[in-house]
Amino acid sequence: MVRKGKENINSIQLAEDTECLLASGLDSLYVSFYLDLSTGVIDWEELSLQKIKLQTEQHEKFAKITLGYEVFAIKPFGRNPYTYVLENEYFNISLGEKIQPNCYVKFSSKGLWQLGLNALMERTADWLDSLNIVTVKPESISRADFAFDYYLPAPNFDLSNFVTRATKKSTWTEHNKLQTIQLGAGDIVIRVYDKVAEISQQSKKSWFFEIWNRTSDVWRIEFQIRGKALREVGIETLSDLKHYQNSLLKELAEQHTTLRVPSSDSNRSRWPLHPLWEQLQNDISILPQSGLGSILDPEKSVQYRMHMQAKSIYGHLKGFGVLLQAKEGGPDPPQLENVVQNLVNFLLLEHHQQTVWKADLSKKYEAWRLGQW
Repeated sequence: MVRKGKENINSIQLAEDTECLLASGLDSLYVSFYLDLSTGVIDWEELSLQKIKLQTEQHEKFAKITLGYEVFAIKPFGRNPYTYVLENEYFNISLGEKIQPNCYVKFSSKGLWQLGLNALMERTADWLDSLNIVTVKPESISRADFAFDYYLPAPNFDLSNFVTRATKKSTWTEHNKLQTIQLGAGDIVIRVYDKVAEISQQSKKSWFFEIWNRTSDVWRIEFQIRGKALREVGIETLSDLKHYQNSLLKELAEQHTTLRVPSSDSNRSRWPLHPLWEQLQNDISILPQSGLGSILDPEKSVQYRMHMQAKSIYGHLKGFGVLLQAKEGGPDPPQLENVVQNLVNFLLLEHHQQTVWKADLSKKYEAWRLGQW
């Protein structure tokens, strides 16, 4: 059973009224770890042997293996670019011996709700210690899902009631009955759905019934945020997530997407908030907030965008380098510095116009300043 407390960000309440919050918290978390495996005691030959054995004995789906303090099921497959996949009740771990990051962990929903993030992190640290493995740089979060579960016996809304920045929108029904509304795709996805139906038809996470103390009429509001969206608001590490997550949720529930009650006003953004969304905003507002001034860290956002632009340019430079080698007929690929200089000269001669350059950069900078680029 999940309990309120400083060591567990997830919490529960008992249903009394419609739109009553039953449970809220982190439902899924994906983290990359950068480990120094040179001093570790992982038996890679044993992992390989068990994996090959499973592949030859196709009737077996997993084998039991002990690594340090944890017991896992090793799978007969890897997960690109990782060679090995291990899982138990609380972790799904992908491991690679000669890559970085070399450990990719999905913390299970059950672990996050029943133990809490802090306890799972301590367990991860203890596991690495038991293998004599240390981290070489801070971890990196690639996805975090937050859930708010409400007692909602009679949903009275549909897709048309949502005002959102999301451009892609979808709904799923069964027997003409609404089950799921999805807003957005990619880095930010917001879902509102019948969680009881989802458990019955897909996830089979019946232990939620104990958390809610009920087996019907529960709808979930879920915020799924992936890497790029996390980076742009300054969330990279687990420490960042703990510090900024509540402010991020506040931004998403108040500025990105709202649920409204239709009125005669032609501006849908001025329609009254739906009681469910009023309750959601209130539930988020009472969480500790870091403030948007902290969460929207301009320096981190700029640094991330520069990193991605440079990565893209580097790929194009390789192509330009191949063409330069073909043009000059040299036996060896040109050095990076030579490619860059030739590209600069080529741009100045073939494409660059100072007035157009200045005007385009000014336009793009204004778009950046207004959050449109």
